[in-house]
Amino acid sequence: MKLILSIGLLLMVSHLTASNIDIDPAAKKRLKQSAVQFFESTELINISVEADFSSIRADRDRTQNEYHPAKLVWNDNGALNDIPLKIKTRGNFRLKSENCDFPPLRFKFKTNDVLNTVFEGQKKLKLVTHCRDASEDMQQTMLREFLVYKMYNAVSENSLRVRLVNITYVDVATGEAINKYAFFIESVEQMAKRMGYEEVEMANIKQEQLLERNVIHLALFNYMIGNTDWSVPKLHNVALLQKERHSPPIAVPFDFDMSEFADACYMKVYMGRELLENRYKGKRISAESLAEVTDYYQSKKDKLLNVVEKTVKLTTQGRNKMTIA
Repeated sequence: MKLILSIGLLLMVSHLTASNIDIDPAAKKRLKQSAVQFFESTELINISVEADFSSIRADRDRTQNEYHPAKLVWNDNGALNDIPLKIKTRGNFRLKSENCDFPPLRFKFKTNDVLNTVFEGQKKLKLVTHCRDASEDMQQTMLREFLVYKMYNAVSENSLRVRLVNITYVDVATGEAINKYAFFIESVEQMAKRMGYEEVEMANIKQEQLLERNVIHLALFNYMIGNTDWSVPKLHNVALLQKERHSPPIAVPFDFDMSEFADACYMKVYMGRELLENRYKGKRISAESLAEVTDYYQSKKDKLLNVVEKTVKLTTQGRNKMTIA
């Protein structure tokens, strides 16, 4: 009995020691810095992901979908490394099989598995995928949506960061593999912590209740890219963040696939007349406020164009859709 108890205590101590990285303040600080630095880098990540993608593709019910075991492989200076992870389908419109035969994904890592890797500090990552295997147009749509995020980064610090990745998806059930570009999106929680905010939910909040400069940027940017698929009162494709309890919140946009800049093949059918009219959905503002913000956007013109021009993965046609009126 004493031997069994001793072994039990040793196992407990061993477990606590192994998990120490999760509670040590210095380690926590390093992991937080690594998580932020992941999205500060513009370097393309090349990885391979092995999983039962036949089952993952079929897992489309948001109320019942589950995490699936997977293995992520990458080349680190000539040496192949791999880490375990779990993958889950996510999304709304793009989750439906009639819209995308390859759904958006969420990657889930264990802290200790990603130590000293490019994914250090990450727990869950949203991945925007190519949507349709056989469509090069939808691959270009994904790249243009990636650039819309980068463009909003250029005009507003209150924005979600993204990172481009080249992925080979290996289906262990069939042996088939496909190679596509995709991109990871910074979580709202991570962005809020980075900027000193907290995410809040306020039902039926009006644009007039938001920080004025923020809502003007939000509305004007969406107007510029031809996006009407957002709503502050409905919290549709926007997240609300707040610094202090009684301070006016800000809205952070996401999901730009329904914008004319992204130009997804399903966009015009889904959005219909609302998109074709390209309505300005912002609140009424003074001429002075409008002039101030438009001057600000004019000052960012070269930077915005540079974001598009320096992305070599775009075709000439795809680049022209974003730069030629």
